[in-house]
Amino acid sequence: MDHSKRTKQKINLSYFSPFKIFIGLFLVTTFVTAQIKPRVFVLTDIENEPDDAMSLVRFLVYANNYDIEGITATTSIHQKEKVAKYRVEEIVEAYTKVRDNLEKHETGFPTGDYLKSVITEGLPKYGMQAIGKGHDSPASELLIQSVDKNDARPLWVPVWGGPNVLGQALWKVKQTRSAKELEKFVSKLRV
Repeated sequence: MDHSKRTKQKINLSYFSPFKIFIGLFLVTTFVTAQIKPRVFVLTDIENEPDDAMSLVRFLVYANNYDIEGITATTSIHQKEKVAKYRVEEIVEAYTKVRDNLEKHETGFPTGDYLKSVITEGLPKYGMQAIGKGHDSPASELLIQSVDKNDARPLWVPVWGGPNVLGQALWKVKQTRSAKELEKFVSKLRV
């Protein structure tokens, strides 16, 4: 009788093979990870050269994997005195035409109207010329609002162009909040 119990234990334990444990953990991890979308606020010097337009198209093809909180046209070392918000709007308009088809294959794509509502632009000035008193822009204000949301997830800020919109947001928060509030604000950013 003891022998049959041991045999049953071996059979029951064999059910939990390392491969099955690995697959189970993989599936659980994948499910949990898939439920948590990163928050993203893109800064782009689009129209400086074709790369940012191509990057934005690719980004939007995977837009269901992110919570997009802003897409901002900026200046950069290569485009010092203009921003090309119009180009972001053109690409989002094209996305709007294919969004429903994307939804047929995988759900969660933001609507074109939503994306249009988070398109902004920084000032058409380069570098530190766009940072300081009187240099707030729709983009720097939206970035501050995004960081301030009651959301435990960090805000990822990919910088495809110049970072002066981020610089202005940080400058304003430093001027208008306590050191502790500034530290909290900065702690929510991933650049």
